[in-house]
Amino acid sequence: MRKTLLALCFVLPAGMVAAQSPEDAVKARQGYFDMLGAQMAVLAPMAQGKMEFDAAKAKVAADNLAALAKVDVSPLFMSGTSTDDLGSKTSALPAIWEKGDDFMAKATGLHEAAAAMPAAAGSLETLQPAVGKLGGACKACHDDFRAK
Repeated sequence: MRKTLLALCFVLPAGMVAAQSPEDAVKARQGYFDMLGAQMAVLAPMAQGKMEFDAAKAKVAADNLAALAKVDVSPLFMSGTSTDDLGSKTSALPAIWEKGDDFMAKATGLHEAAAAMPAAAGSLETLQPAVGKLGGACKACHDDFRAK
């Protein structure tokens, strides 16, 4: 996983610069969110008691989330990349561009919750509420800005 994240550190910024077509932007955007999801796939089962808590695994996933939270993904949300523009190639609703301030506020909430994860990864008692807050930030954005 660390190699994947390291590769992302080099590829994602290059992908952002090279994302000249709407399709390229969508692919890079989806890759970014796949990386977030992969980290949550480690943490959420621990927080829900579906998997034994493992502090070392939790720390790696939490650190990865914090690193991903530092990435400026705004170039990946270029105009012409909504469901109205690209159909089923994306789940990004036009509301992202229609309600940009609300979208950015929710993105900031996601980034803040992800940035707090390393401090919470040390115990199950601190991990559970932090994962809940992060999941809530994801859901808030999905509810308003992602196609079902």
